[in-house]
Amino acid sequence: MPTTTIEVIDTAVKIGLGGSITLIGTLLVTKLNHKHDHSKEKGKRHYDALESVGADIEEITHVSLKYWALIIEWVRNNNQGMDLTEKRKDELEKTKDDLFNSFKSLTVAESKLLLLGLIEPAKLLRSYGDYLKAMRRNCYYEKESLTEGHMNEVREELLNKREALFSALSFAYKNGL
Repeated sequence: MPTTTIEVIDTAVKIGLGGSITLIGTLLVTKLNHKHDHSKEKGKRHYDALESVGADIEEITHVSLKYWALIIEWVRNNNQGMDLTEKRKDELEKTKDDLFNSFKSLTVAESKLLLLGLIEPAKLLRSYGDYLKAMRRNCYYEKESLTEGHMNEVREELLNKREALFSALSFAYKNGL
């Protein structure tokens, strides 16, 4: 059975049209997949950054509470006419250094929040850092005017500021990008 020119053209058009449809479909699916992958990666980076900020905050909170515990121990001992042991004094000095060094990670955490456009949590973090700085300046070893009640207020305020900060971070985390 001989093939006519019309049949050849008809077959060529069908093959060309099928190839074109396949090419366009492949390009569209590839573009959508790339866009979806990019969106997933962006979301993952967002959540990873927030988790990193949370970890940095918890690290400085841990060091701050350790500092607080050593100072209140001194206050309690001082009320009984005693001093810290040499071991505890050394631990306090190390903790003071750790607290000072922890502020770098707090600055990095603040920059991540600003980069993500999370202005309110960044302001709360700055306020938290300022409070920790004030705590360190006003509550120190051998400050005779310190009382256990004042130190408990300091701890309560530190935990309240931390809670407000994590509340804002949690809101940002739940709402995503």
